[in-house]
Amino acid sequence: MTFLPKLREEVCKKLKISRRQLYNLVTKKAQESGIVDRDVALLLLAHEQKIDVTKPRFGVPKNKLSQLEEYLKVSPKVPVVIPIKTGGKTGGKIKARQVRFQRLLSFKGKYPEIFYDRLEDEINIAYSHPELPNATLMLTRKLIENLVYNLLEYKFGGQKIYLYYDTAHRRAHDFGTLLDNLKDHKQEFDIDQHDLIDKFLGMAQPFRRDANAKVHKVIEYLDSRKQLKNLKIPDMVQILLKLIDRTRQHSHIS
Repeated sequence: MTFLPKLREEVCKKLKISRRQLYNLVTKKAQESGIVDRDVALLLLAHEQKIDVTKPRFGVPKNKLSQLEEYLKVSPKVPVVIPIKTGGKTGGKIKARQVRFQRLLSFKGKYPEIFYDRLEDEINIAYSHPELPNATLMLTRKLIENLVYNLLEYKFGGQKIYLYYDTAHRRAHDFGTLLDNLKDHKQEFDIDQHDLIDKFLGMAQPFRRDANAKVHKVIEYLDSRKQLKNLKIPDMVQILLKLIDRTRQHSHIS
């Protein structure tokens, strides 16, 4: 937050907080919304407090306002349907309420295939529902599993299709097999990719165990959305996208 001193002052006054508290609040807002630019996160916070950030006295640059407008367009409030009992042990009705959109992933346009963009939307909507941590877990597991499949596919092509595809049963290998094959064939990637692969595999181990257990069993589900943060899902996705991009460029050259 290097700019917008008048707006910072206005938000502090509105919320009756100190500058330090505002700094922490903007940091939290940036993390929740997936916004990299802290000034835009400040604009979003001010917008939510009904402050007109377009007023000339705040001196907000046009490009910052444009980024805020773009974020608001693609990040609407997400409806959550919850049951509310009206009487009796079984009686009740369904009522809809609005919750704040929270973004877990922000990689649209960077995926190797277009369907990932739609899957990311579903993941972020599920993540915005505090009641649905396991839906988020299942969807992110599928996304990461598919990205590992793509990485092996782009690297080894049809010559070593058995590394990512079970030709006998005509289906993709399961997540565990894909990870094992990536580990076993790491040396066939460029040497400067080895550290990234090791880093991903290290992060994927607890995710692999948790995801396999949660997706395939009826018990041992996540209790809250906070547990998802320990899995470092955005970090894993970012690493896989870097590896895929590098591998695709290399394959195009060769």
